[in-house]
Amino acid sequence: MENTQYYVAKTFAGIEPLLAEELAALGARNCKVLSRSVSFEGDRDMLYRANYYSRLALRILWLQKKFTFTNNRQFYEQVFDFPAEKFMGPDNTLAVHATIADTIFKTPLYASVLAKDAVCDRFRDRCGRRPSVDKEAPDLQLHLHVYKNEAQLFLDSSGESLHKRGYKVQNHPAPINEVVAAAMLKLSGWKADCDLIDPMCGGGTILIEAAMQALNIPAGFYRRNYGFCYWKTFDEERWKQIRREARIKDDVQVDFYGSDINPRFLEIAETNIRKARLEDFISLRQKDMRQVTPARKPALVMMNPPYGERLAVDDLNEFYSEIGDSLKNNFSGCRAFVISSDMDALKHVGLKPSMKAKLFNGPLECRFLGYDLFAGDHKSFVKNKKNADE
Repeated sequence: MENTQYYVAKTFAGIEPLLAEELAALGARNCKVLSRSVSFEGDRDMLYRANYYSRLALRILWLQKKFTFTNNRQFYEQVFDFPAEKFMGPDNTLAVHATIADTIFKTPLYASVLAKDAVCDRFRDRCGRRPSVDKEAPDLQLHLHVYKNEAQLFLDSSGESLHKRGYKVQNHPAPINEVVAAAMLKLSGWKADCDLIDPMCGGGTILIEAAMQALNIPAGFYRRNYGFCYWKTFDEERWKQIRREARIKDDVQVDFYGSDINPRFLEIAETNIRKARLEDFISLRQKDMRQVTPARKPALVMMNPPYGERLAVDDLNEFYSEIGDSLKNNFSGCRAFVISSDMDALKHVGLKPSMKAKLFNGPLECRFLGYDLFAGDHKSFVKNKKNADE
């Protein structure tokens, strides 16, 4: 086995414990929950595996060195000593990102430019020429985390954020992030043991993520490029072997149903579902949310309704009240989950949540609420459930 390496997986706030469990299941060791990230250890295969299989990570960073400094010169010299030539040549492109807190640098930009100069100067000294900078699609991305007088230098092994799965041809104007959708499914406790319904499916993200989980399709199955593919150390044979570890199912015993009142949104969902080659598993219909009913029970209902941020709704509180009425009237015996950033509107759902979690859909702080749906009053439901459990 190769020497153990130290990695950090970035994610959204609130998802860290789920990500730690996922990484441990993939073979990561010493997983530790941090702020919006999880640190873990493993070999190079683990780096490949985390990028390909993790549904809950946004990117995987590989620690190259830690150092302390007291001035700009020492910072420059420490980065200069990093052997970037092991991973790229002078004809490749480079980008450097920095995050700073309570340090001598006034801006992250200054720290990243100083680090970029150090790497480029090293190439000029050794090769006679320096790499170019490409902020959009570099061959090598470096991340610097600077706190006070301590710095950590990472290689970004993912390239583009891992939420970009590769199945989206078109984007809904108010999409749910793929990583957040995957986390919602995990938090719901759904294990592909009942049908899944999204009555406001938008671009189809929740449905596609659910079908991928049920069929055991890796998160990176549709994606072609990762940052590590451009490194000089890239082992294509090991990468192929890691991907061959997937045990994708041919079929599942549950169905996936999506609907939306807007035909344009349904067209977006259909396009994305076809790209993911999941049209045999996911059924779509143009329908008002209030008219959606389950084909069989129990079923799990999950939705990302408008928050009033990017999609305008005339009366958001009234709309959420209608969501609550529809869930209670049409889905008794089922479970439902709703995510929204409008805390006041969520109160108008009018149902007592059985589960609450804080999630971030991009920059928007949201609440993810779960409901046990039943006929009659809540007191009778609790009594009957207690008797059934005894």
